[in-house]
Amino acid sequence: MKKGFLSAVLCAALTASTFGAALADQVAMTSTATVKNDLNYLIYTPEGYETSSETYPLVVWLHGGDQGGSDIEKVKSSGLPKLIADGKQFPFLVFSPQNPSEELLYPIEKVKSALDEVIAKHRVDPSRIYVVGYSRGGFGAWALAEQYPETFAAFAPIAGGGNRHYLNRTNEKATFWVFHGANDDVIPLSDSVILYERLKTLKRDAKLTVFEGVDHSGVELAALNDPELWDWLLKQRLQTTPQ
Repeated sequence: MKKGFLSAVLCAALTASTFGAALADQVAMTSTATVKNDLNYLIYTPEGYETSSETYPLVVWLHGGDQGGSDIEKVKSSGLPKLIADGKQFPFLVFSPQNPSEELLYPIEKVKSALDEVIAKHRVDPSRIYVVGYSRGGFGAWALAEQYPETFAAFAPIAGGGNRHYLNRTNEKATFWVFHGANDDVIPLSDSVILYERLKTLKRDAKLTVFEGVDHSGVELAALNDPELWDWLLKQRLQTTPQ
């Protein structure tokens, strides 16, 4: 009786084990899903662009956190788009994507995809593509430097931050000019300092400007109204082929 009982238990255990093994499996798959890129953006072309056959530098402008959403007119409320709307002219193209989220960071992959589309449709000098971003857009600028190091010649993050552990992926030939306000109580100055110091450790071409007495809301215009920024930016060129 006891022997029969043990045999029955053993049989049941083996059956359960075999059944479980049949169900437990791990299969490699490849997703075929596509993600719609529906980013809204502004594109500025400089005077003379339409009648010229030359290629032009391009600046990617990434706005701050209060301009996200689906209303593209909000992007014109500050930064480069506002300067342009107020009549200021620049000798380069400006691509200003709108963060579709009012709360989250920029979807960097979508920004790069939309940028590729802009480059394909316009006469862009591929060695002179730059990124300027403020606040949440500053975080986006650091992320673009790390994720797409072969695309951009220079970066100007304003009051931004990011992950210093990935800065080793940045292009050794790219240049950085980091801006922050000393009185920033939204994104601490230390966020920029840590990233800048990491760049210097990696022997990247980088400099840091701290505006004394300037808070988070004031640093955007303080940086953009500095004519040296644009003079510096337009001198930067990413050598993509041996000279």
